Order: sequence, then C-alpha cells, then structure tokens
Amino acid sequence: MSDAGDPDDTVVPLAGIGIGAIAHEIGLTKDTLRVWERRYGFPRPMRSPGGERLYPQEQVTKLRLVKRLLDAGHRPSKVLAQSIDVLQQLAQESGVGQDAPDAELDRLVSLLRSGAYDDFRFEMLKRATRDGLERFVLDVAAPLSARVGNAWAAGTLQVYHEHLFSEAMQVTLRTLLRPLSDALRGRGGRPRMLLTTLTGESHGLGILMAEAIFSLAECECLGLGPQTPLHDIVDAVAAHKVDVVALSFSAAMPAQAVTNGLTELRSLLPAGVGIWVGGSSPVLRRKLPDGVEHVPGLTPIDETVASWRQAAVL
Repeated sequence: MSDAGDPDDTVVPLAGIGIGAIAHEIGLTKDTLRVWERRYGFPRPMRSPGGERLYPQEQVTKLRLVKRLLDAGHRPSKVLAQSIDVLQQLAQESGVGQDAPDAELDRLVSLLRSGAYDDFRFEMLKRATRDGLERFVLDVAAPLSARVGNAWAAGTLQVYHEHLFSEAMQVTLRTLLRPLSDALRGRGGRPRMLLTTLTGESHGLGILMAEAIFSLAECECLGLGPQTPLHDIVDAVAAHKVDVVALSFSAAMPAQAVTNGLTELRSLLPAGVGIWVGGSSPVLRRKLPDGVEHVPGLTPIDETVASWRQAAVL
C-alpha cells in the first residue's frame, strides 16, 4: 500500500524541472531543498518513473520568490508555508524586486519576453551609440539587468530569456569597450586590474560592466571572463603585475562558497595585491575576510580607484 501523502513516494509521470536544474538556476543547494521538503513540507516535488524529484512550474515560481526574500533577510520558517500571493505581497512590502519606473527599459523587457530578439539587440545598440559607454552601463545595462533578474524571479521571464539577454548585453558592451581597451593598453594605467569570477559563479555580466567603468577611470584591465580557478588567478597576477583583483558575485552563488573562495584567494595572493568585490550576493554586506574590500555598486568605482591612487602615492 503506497503512502500518497508522502512526496518521496509519489510517482507522477509528468514533466517538471529536476532538482539539479533548480539548484543551479535559483541558487539553492540540493540539500537545502530536501531539508525544506522534510521540515516545512515545501517544496513538494513530483516523482518521475525513475524516482527523480520533479518540480512543477508553480513551485519553481514560489522558490524564486522565497530565494529573493531570504536574500533580503527573511527566515525560511516564515516564508515557506505562505502562498505565492502572500509572498508577492511580502516582497512588495520588503522592496524585493521593485523597479523604478522607466518606460524605455520596460519596453526592452517586453521585446525580450515576446521573442523580438533582433529588435531587442537593435534597440540596445542604438541606445548605447546614443548615450556612450558610461551612461549606457549606469542607465541601461545595470538597471535592465536588475529588471530581467526580477522578472525571472517572478516567473514572467524564463531562464533562456535571461541567457539571451546576457549574451546580447555582453556583445553590446564589448563592442563599446574594445576601442577604449585598445587605447589604454600599454599606457601603464594604474591600478592594473584583473577582473573575473570564481569557479561556480557563471554570471559574467556584472564583472564586464565593472570593467567598463574601471576602463573609463583609466585603469588597465585584464578581463579573464567568468569562473577562473584560484591558482590561475594567482599565476595571472604575478605574470601581469596586477595591483587589484576584482570579483563579482551574484545572489545565485552559495554564501559559504563566496566566503571560502575569498578566504583562500586572500591567503594565496601577496599582501600588496588588493581584492575588490561587488555584485548582488547578500554575503558581501556581511563581514568579509581581512584584506577584501566591498565596492557597493558601479558608481563608487571612481572613488575607490581615486582612494587607491592616493594611497599609492603616499
């Protein structure tokens, strides 16, 4: 006799999203999902004929909201038992996923959602050409990235929408950045920056936006792309006489992985090489390892660079 009330024993030959994909896309570990299932009764996955946990779309939507609320400081015990409507209200009250009104950015998200990708790319390139690199990064790329992330968390955009957005945005930024990078190369602009993400952090758009602002501040930048192993970072620092390693962390990267990675990297780098971190990870707002500096956004980059230069002269 089967126990239909136990989600572990329910076999449902229906489509759903597997636990590995959920963990990767939302930034929750498999163990966390299993613990919540046992302790709080949510999520309640279906089962494939082979016994794999499969999560229906409505549960995925709720998990995205839960993750955003946890990042804002709410506790699992207080949010997991709530309905999606209650969570959306709580998110609104907490300021989670709220975007400032901007009809032009909203239109870009609508183009992305409707599948008008050629129009989306054209509108971004047109805005970038009109505004220039700095204004495009600060007024379009950064807030639009937040909008797309919030829409994904609310379930109104899918993962493939986010991937298409990221690809189009990176192409646009690199097109704008290339002439400036070429002009700066060999001029000895300091601090000499190495920009990347650690293994496990696949989101590379944030560090590319940072590279644009550092370049505008006349720093010489070495962009390695995302997910560079620690020892490769250390080797590149020595080979290119890097002054500062800049890292970006999204909210999807587990907190412990962020802390452990920074602690180990700090121990491997010479004391004179700085580590500057930024991004949406809530871990960055807590106490960081000694010798790691949090740069809270793109706008403060100019001030951070100026402070470094002033200290370097002393």
